[in-house]
Amino acid sequence: MTSGGTIRALVGNREFRGMWIGSTVSTFGDQLAAVALSLLVFERTHSPAWTALTWSLTLFPSLISGPMLGWIADRFPRRTVMVCCAWLQAVLVGLMAVPGMPLWIMLVLLVVVLMISSPFLAAQEASLPHVLPEKRYDDGVALFGTSVDVAQMAGLAAAGFLVHGAGANVALVIDAATFVWVAVLVQLSVRHRPAADPLGARRDPEGPQGALTLLLTEPRLRSLLGIRLLAGLAMVPEGLAVPLAASLDAVWAVGLILAIEPAANVLGVAVLFRVVRDPAKRERLIGPLAILSLAPLVMFALNPNLTWTIALLVIAGMAGAYHTPARSAWMRILPDAYRGRAYGIARTALRSSQGGGMALAGVVAHAIGSVTATLAGAGGIGLLLAAQATVAWNRSRTRTDPNAVTT
Repeated sequence: MTSGGTIRALVGNREFRGMWIGSTVSTFGDQLAAVALSLLVFERTHSPAWTALTWSLTLFPSLISGPMLGWIADRFPRRTVMVCCAWLQAVLVGLMAVPGMPLWIMLVLLVVVLMISSPFLAAQEASLPHVLPEKRYDDGVALFGTSVDVAQMAGLAAAGFLVHGAGANVALVIDAATFVWVAVLVQLSVRHRPAADPLGARRDPEGPQGALTLLLTEPRLRSLLGIRLLAGLAMVPEGLAVPLAASLDAVWAVGLILAIEPAANVLGVAVLFRVVRDPAKRERLIGPLAILSLAPLVMFALNPNLTWTIALLVIAGMAGAYHTPARSAWMRILPDAYRGRAYGIARTALRSSQGGGMALAGVVAHAIGSVTATLAGAGGIGLLLAAQATVAWNRSRTRTDPNAVTT
């Protein structure tokens, strides 16, 4: 992702190191808990429906809590928000690990735990521009994102073995312990800073009066958000992984197809940050890479075999690395007083686009009876939207001084 010297400089930053280690470890623990709870539900109910519902509960609470609770990260000191959220999550997950806990209580606790993660993540994201010097900010965001992707893959890979060998309750205890670790690390390593917008009083009299208004009226923020929401189309292959593998007579490759996107994204970020060191140049590549992340899907109109399918998905996944510079540019442009709320809104929008895109693709594939045609259609629509968003992003960058909005 970055050079050895850059990584050493980032890890040498005490505040960044504490948040980075804590986030990576807790992400690993969260994957253990999600798999453990799903397996526990299946063992007790023997119901695929309840098991699927449990897994879906890991996705939906943030859609509500993101815009509802993101303001907490602006109204209160962000270190305090992160520490309090981590302790609350540790207690709640610890209760879930109590032997014999009724399933309905465990599911309620799971929803609350996931909702609490929204203000935590908003505070964490909004703190990074303060924790890192400007010249290291983009590298820090890249390392943060890449580490989370790797932790998710490692957690899911280890979950089955750990839960089978030690039991679901042990996995939940480990997850609770990771939240304790996060709380302690953040408390000891991150410096206390006053709330960015303590009473909602910091308003630019000449500017927008709300985070949503700001996102919709500031050209750079609006175009960047539009580019990032293209993930809803880029994620369609994951939503159709099972029927796609079946159409290739390679059902065994479902796991491979699902793993390509996160793995290729990690590789893409590594290549992008290794080859293009200047943040301004990476920002100019956001649009072209967004287009490239969707272009390979159009080639599914040719009904590629498994080898070409993998190659196309790898190219698309690597090009998806544009999300990292887009994420850092977006947060850099935002005024500090709006960062928590804006992050909550954007995270909900991104999750909704991904889930909605995959669900709609499933409906379309069923209606027309062709997985590859659905993928090609998603790619074609995505190319048109990506081209439009790229033009808007380039125009807004040339019309607005990037240093005009202070952070």
